[in-house]
Amino acid sequence: MPSPSGDGNQTSRPTETPTALPEQGPCCEVRLHPEEALYVGDQISFEVIAPSAEPYLNQPLTVTLTTPPTRIGSATFQPFGFARRTQATLLWAWDTSALSAADYTLRFSIPTLRQEWVQTVTLLPRNALPPAQQTAQWETLTTPCCDIHFITNTAAQRDIEAIAETVQQTAQHLQAKIPIDPQERIGVALIPRLIGNGGFANQEINVSYLDRNYSAGDFATILRHEMVHVFDQLAQSEDRPSLFVEGMAVFLSGGHYFPEPLMPRAAELLRLHKFIPLEELTEDFYAAQHEIAYLEAGALVEYLSARWGWQTVWEAYLAMSLRKGETQAQAIERALKSKLGLSFGELAEDFKAELANMGENRLLTLDIQTLDKYYETLRAYQQQFDPSADYRTAWMLDAQAMRQRGIVADYLRHPSRPENIALELLLNEAGRARRSGEYAQAERLIEAVSSVLERVQAKHPNPFSGDRLAQDAWQVVQVLLAAGYEPQVWTLTHDQAQVLVSQATPILKQVILERQNDGWQIVSGTSAAGEDLIHWAE
Repeated sequence: MPSPSGDGNQTSRPTETPTALPEQGPCCEVRLHPEEALYVGDQISFEVIAPSAEPYLNQPLTVTLTTPPTRIGSATFQPFGFARRTQATLLWAWDTSALSAADYTLRFSIPTLRQEWVQTVTLLPRNALPPAQQTAQWETLTTPCCDIHFITNTAAQRDIEAIAETVQQTAQHLQAKIPIDPQERIGVALIPRLIGNGGFANQEINVSYLDRNYSAGDFATILRHEMVHVFDQLAQSEDRPSLFVEGMAVFLSGGHYFPEPLMPRAAELLRLHKFIPLEELTEDFYAAQHEIAYLEAGALVEYLSARWGWQTVWEAYLAMSLRKGETQAQAIERALKSKLGLSFGELAEDFKAELANMGENRLLTLDIQTLDKYYETLRAYQQQFDPSADYRTAWMLDAQAMRQRGIVADYLRHPSRPENIALELLLNEAGRARRSGEYAQAERLIEAVSSVLERVQAKHPNPFSGDRLAQDAWQVVQVLLAAGYEPQVWTLTHDQAQVLVSQATPILKQVILERQNDGWQIVSGTSAAGEDLIHWAE
């Protein structure tokens, strides 16, 4: 049933099941981008996801508009993302600028497999877009190090001066470690939705920047991580083993998602029997459990730097550039013997021995256990409610190409229905509680999210009703949406909720609700007085 979304859209995109030829069932899942509603003028992309690699891998798929008959595009099924999911991807294939608002029928065809189906797509009028999205566009702020690209009418524009200072300081810090002198300014794209784990690097740095960021990451740490990758490419562009590529980024960032003591945390992994052998990580780093793999990689580089000195470690790292026909393990072995005088096996044993000798830290043990539950739950949420955000198959785009085409919708529009907002508020607050050491509260919030996800899978008609905290979040969101607010961050204490909300602009305002006999009610913050407005950077 259509319901108001967080960006003000009143109509959700139709989700009809593709209709196949009479003798067949629909073969594939079709995902359209931008997400949520589609509007005239959108440049629409298609992800056509096969149920399995065989028999679809390398087979061609064609998409056509039935009336008037128009070929939209074609692509072959290929592995996609870290998960290597088999799909045909048509990027920005359907430009709807010349069309009218209406329902359109698309035909999907895999001729070599004799499979075909149709799907109806609704285009809404352009003037039905929320006003902030109608005028949104890419803008750029230039600093001595970087070109910072952001979309107007977003949190990034609101906080751009503070962001620019962080970006400049980050670049200066890293240049002291990585000896390069960039000939051109580095591109930094600020994304107003969560993609992957909050950041990725291609030709430039891409970092999520939004108020309702449920990934629990620290913006400065994630920015630094991705900037290390860009500096790494500028220093010497050859491929190097993933274990050390990511380990360098985590070490130079002082943590993975946030500042953290790398060696002591890795020691707790060993004690908790969660430690992954380095040889195993070398074989397929990105297939391993994400947080554990990155923590171990960062701790390994920290150990090497403490033992041999940063300059020697950097030289050994550059020597790991893969030669033709060489495996990642072989490149590591060659570089370690050449620069450090030991084998990879010897390094792995020495590293584990160092971790085993470190003292036990029960607080870190609790932190790691809570963090595991947090990200396990976060990814379960993404798979059910925001699959394009899941890092394994995330919708990661070239922001430079988006700017050239004038595209903002792929990042502005994302699942923002009431259930998304309520669960993201809970996850956001769970991340804050964990960072503050409030582990019992963090686990309680994670439990509330898990309860909803389990009931959704069981197709329960009211998935939020099984947990008191989840039900509170759902009811608070309903009250605020009805009042015209989009909730961004909340804190619940007993019978009171303090919520930072936005209303048509990225300016944040605090609203307080209380539980009363007839449910949650707004008790303060409804005026538009200037003193109620909060700038997130302050």
